[in-house]
Amino acid sequence: MREAPTNPIVYRGVSISIKVDKAGDRVFGHADLFADNEFKARLSIGSARSRPKEVRDKLRCLAKSKVDVWAIAGSATVH
Repeated sequence: MREAPTNPIVYRGVSISIKVDKAGDRVFGHADLFADNEFKARLSIGSARSRPKEVRDKLRCLAKSKVDVWAIAGSATVH
């Protein structure tokens, strides 16, 4: 079971935890989304051309967009 992060980005009531790792010339990262203390989704990206900060920024934008889609769609996962 995944646990909610201790220092997440909170956006529209959803906690977003981002982790980025570098392996050689490639950068990989994922964003875990939690709502109501439940794991809701994971978004992942990797790149051979981006720096860790760029990957982190892209993940933050993607995660916020996902939360926006949930809000627009009226999903029960976002309150």
